[in-house]
Amino acid sequence: MSLTAEDHFSEPQEAWVKVHGRKGRRSRNKPAPAASISSKLVVSPPTLSLEQVKQDHDRLAGQWKSSPSYDQLQELLLRHTDSTSRSVTKAICFGLGTFDPPDGAWEQKRKAHIQLAAFLAIVEHLRSNASHQVRCIFQEPILNSVDKAFIESLGHEVVESPIGFQLVGPESLAFGVHLYRDIYSQVIATHIPAMFVGTSYGIWEDFHGAVNLDWAQMKKLDQLCVKAKFPENPADTTFSSTIIHWRQKREVEIVGFPQLLYPS
Repeated sequence: MSLTAEDHFSEPQEAWVKVHGRKGRRSRNKPAPAASISSKLVVSPPTLSLEQVKQDHDRLAGQWKSSPSYDQLQELLLRHTDSTSRSVTKAICFGLGTFDPPDGAWEQKRKAHIQLAAFLAIVEHLRSNASHQVRCIFQEPILNSVDKAFIESLGHEVVESPIGFQLVGPESLAFGVHLYRDIYSQVIATHIPAMFVGTSYGIWEDFHGAVNLDWAQMKKLDQLCVKAKFPENPADTTFSSTIIHWRQKREVEIVGFPQLLYPS
């Protein structure tokens, strides 16, 4: 998606900072996560058919599901998801990107398919532990007509901005990889979701410092959640600097996590 911070920079995503402790230092050559949108969004006409997009997804999602990252994600979900404050009824994916980039960029296409596979894997886990369905919603301004048809063929919804932001509630999963700070601000503006997947407060703080990072809602998210790095495969930056947040049911100290977690 053109709203993503990775697209803001000319450097490859390998230049993105990895997740370190809050007092860690970033490399001078690594760009900071971008704070705001810098270019106009353009929806390009499709060049792939619906069948071609489906074939790409089957292949790329299948490769990811056979990787260590998928297995590690399942382990994390089993370990932490039951401790979230409420069962998830809505899952909203922000900034997925197009499956048919106008320049044919293979890496951009691959990451969009893998992020979709990861989002749906989390949703499937949530569904398997609930007695209800989980509504899946996608908000991405640069989806073309075939992108939308593909998502809808999977049984999910595509909405226009700001509907996705407005749908985020305390029983939601909010999923958005490498988005701008402005977008994250809108995602969590009114509610802290049960699960949040994206760049963490700690990473923003590493770049901007606590004094300059006036972001009360993201800090609240950080305090209310237990967190884990999203599993990555070697030499694959699809989920670099991405953190899974689980909002906790009650005040609890989590072994291995330094912070105390408090109910709102």
